[in-house]
Amino acid sequence: MNGTPVPTNGVAVATAQCPSGYTVVSGGYTPQPNSYAGLGEKGHPINNNTGWEVPTTLDNTPGATITAWAICLPVG
Repeated sequence: MNGTPVPTNGVAVATAQCPSGYTVVSGGYTPQPNSYAGLGEKGHPINNNTGWEVPTTLDNTPGATITAWAICLPVG
């Protein structure tokens, strides 16, 4: 899984989608490399609870990425 690049002069948004027929109940993110100092902020459900979105602040760590993840449960 490839992460979303974090720019040095802006904001990045990483997204994780649930499979069809599932709804998101929570989520989070994983930063790379471990020296990345930025924080994922205000992660929240998207698209009628079909995924999780995490905006992140800029960072000066070359090659920094974040990967969003979602915890999904079957609907019904």
